[in-house]
Amino acid sequence: GPVNSITFVDNGRRFASTSDDKTMRFWDFGIPVVIKYIADPTMHSMPAVTLSPNNRWLACQSLDNRIMVYSARDKFQLNKKKEFKGHLVSGYACKPSFSPDGRYLTSGDSEGKVFFWDWKTGKNLKRFNKAHNSVIIDTVWLPHETSKLLTASWDGTIKLWD
Repeated sequence: GPVNSITFVDNGRRFASTSDDKTMRFWDFGIPVVIKYIADPTMHSMPAVTLSPNNRWLACQSLDNRIMVYSARDKFQLNKKKEFKGHLVSGYACKPSFSPDGRYLTSGDSEGKVFFWDWKTGKNLKRFNKAHNSVIIDTVWLPHETSKLLTASWDGTIKLWD
């Protein structure tokens, strides 16, 4: 199926790709061969993926309204203890984002909401119910002012949150 995302891991030596055929593949950059293939009948397409600040985890926005977490090192396995839900993203590639310190995970959704989860517990800490008038396709934490977040929406705006 069409490739949805490419995310470098392992200091750029490898990368993960996700596609519409509901699979995830891990590649060695120097060898054009899949080193790990993940496909499960219960998987949904994961059109948006982000790497954690400590380079250990991949947060994958699944089209079944969950963020799934995979290890970004050697085994590339699903972390069944980490799952983030509560937002509606079916049909949209709403990219999740880690805070620079890795303590929080954010995502927009199809209804213009922004969700904040605690990384350790998976608990939803906060939600901005009407952050935008349309789909929030991306959330990005500012690297040097770590209490601030940018959101980008299909309503044509980018907003800065403090």
